[in-house]
Amino acid sequence: ATMSSRLVSSARKLLAGGRDRLSSLSREELVHLLASADQLLARADVPAAGESGAGAKHPLEPAPAEAAPGASTGRKKRRGEARPFDMSRYGQRWVALRVAYIGTRYHGMQYAEGVETVEGVLFEALAKTRLIADRDSCGFSRGGRTDRGVSALGQVVALRVRSSVVPPPAAEPP
Repeated sequence: ATMSSRLVSSARKLLAGGRDRLSSLSREELVHLLASADQLLARADVPAAGESGAGAKHPLEPAPAEAAPGASTGRKKRRGEARPFDMSRYGQRWVALRVAYIGTRYHGMQYAEGVETVEGVLFEALAKTRLIADRDSCGFSRGGRTDRGVSALGQVVALRVRSSVVPPPAAEPP
């Protein structure tokens, strides 16, 4: 194995364990983990955002699972066209999300048309899961931003998301 592939493998091991392991770490341990991963990626000569070409895969992304020919994917096939999602049938509530990311593949935090940004990926995920209808109607605000290739720990964003939580009744005036 090349030095580069060994370093990427080491970075993957650092980030392994998923959400349970990461949520049990202290802030200092998370900062150290992100700094170590950044150093490994720099030594592995991983291209920064925009330098890897369109559609290039980042080395820390999990490899897609390959299914054997004729094997079931475990998902049911949809029949006909998908029904449009009616966001007006649901309530909404304000939430604050605390976000951490390794920024080597992004053109910064702030959304920009035509380039991959942290906000762009976040909006895509929120729309895909139908938590928001679109970027413009969710009242999105951010507590800070980063430049291209910069990692962050503890960025905060606020927005309205779809919710089934029933709001408490309004208090009657005295």
